Amino acid sequence: MTQEQHILIEKLLRACGDVNTIYVLARGKKGKDPTVRLHEMMDEFLFHRAHEENPKGIHKVVTIQGDMELPGLGISDEDRKMLASKITVIINAAATVKFDEKLSVSTAINVKGTKEVLKLAKECRNLKAVTHVSTAFSNTHVPFIEEKFYEPPVSVEALEAISELDEKLIESILPTLLGKRPNTYCFTKAVAEEAVRKYGEGLPISIVRPSIVVSTYEEPVRGWTDSVYGPTGLVVGIGTGVLRTMYMDQDKVADMVPVDLCVNAILASAWFTANNYKENQTSDIPIYNFVSGAQNPVTWGDFIERNRRYGIDKPTTKAVWYYGLNPTNNYYLFLFYNFFLHYLPALFVDTYCAVTGKRRAMLKLYHKVMKLANILFYFSTQDWQFSDKNVQSMWGSLSPADRVVFPFSIGEMSWEYMCETFLVGLRVYLIKDDLSTLPEARKKWTKLYYLHQLLKAVTICVVLNLVYFVLKAVFSLTN
Repeated sequence: MTQEQHILIEKLLRACGDVNTIYVLARGKKGKDPTVRLHEMMDEFLFHRAHEENPKGIHKVVTIQGDMELPGLGISDEDRKMLASKITVIINAAATVKFDEKLSVSTAINVKGTKEVLKLAKECRNLKAVTHVSTAFSNTHVPFIEEKFYEPPVSVEALEAISELDEKLIESILPTLLGKRPNTYCFTKAVAEEAVRKYGEGLPISIVRPSIVVSTYEEPVRGWTDSVYGPTGLVVGIGTGVLRTMYMDQDKVADMVPVDLCVNAILASAWFTANNYKENQTSDIPIYNFVSGAQNPVTWGDFIERNRRYGIDKPTTKAVWYYGLNPTNNYYLFLFYNFFLHYLPALFVDTYCAVTGKRRAMLKLYHKVMKLANILFYFSTQDWQFSDKNVQSMWGSLSPADRVVFPFSIGEMSWEYMCETFLVGLRVYLIKDDLSTLPEARKKWTKLYYLHQLLKAVTICVVLNLVYFVLKAVFSLTN
């Protein structure tokens, strides 16, 4: 499950006591029954607060065995009839968030799955609201993204037909197919919005478009995340000393939103839709651009600098080298840095390991790190302008009491607080390095600092000596 789905279930359990039952569509994975998987998830630390505040809440969560990739969502006839009679609200937050996923898989989950959810929604006799979770980056071909539908790159039916072609053929036509969209995730999410527009007609439905979703801001705990994609992987790489350079424009806006605020906006959109939908209405489906750049922008440079300050103050015992990021918006300079700061040191370390009989891992590690970084290049070298008037209007419609329980105002969020939260959360929840190790980590960090300075001094001496000998050779030849 994605981090949004984790936080969504936790929030419903903790803050929505009037909810009768939470049905969760889940499939078996690695031999585990979906119910077992769900219960294991709810046994995690993330759900401790929900269990304390609503001890009986766990009994409200019911697993529905199914699969977004299968016809009819893979739901049994018995379960489907039961859902059709009982469901009042549907939140479609299921998606493959792997940006470089095969088009066939991405289409099956993001597009066909969305169609199947809408078919189920039309069977539900007591339906009050449907919220479809999209992405703010489904329409990156336009510089100013408004809260409206855009023409899809292809029709739903055309993409379904293309996804049935031979994988090698799909790979060969993929660059042409994607056009100005960066990956299969953004591409299929754009087509999924078209599916909502076409097949969601007549339903009480809305679309929420979050930008890059990062760790929690406040709830249920500060800084929680389980994803290494996007800025999260970037900061982990920097903080452990593994990532030494990055291709980015530090003046561009890093449009990110905390996952707990995002979930609150999703829940608010379902409430707002249920309260404002009139049967047989013909007005447009409301769309909410849940972004930070419209009200509270932060640049990549500011974001990295804040993380550097907090990262140096709270280092991790998992660090392999001292902090030293060299970001650049010149791609050729990035390739130069990447070779000398990443692959050359990794080659030396792996060669040493091979000679001493130890396991070679650095080149393999950098291959993974750069694969994650490559996904972020597109978003870290350009930015977009967004309109979020619908989000602001929805926030304005909440009562003071609801604003306390379901806060999602990006304009009131502090990036300073968020970055402090971000670093601590990555250290504790993602790297699994408890704050009790901080004294040990600071000792190691000090040693790495002096080693880093020593290496810089040695490198400068070597370079100066090389320059001296080259110049000496040139002068001897000219004389």
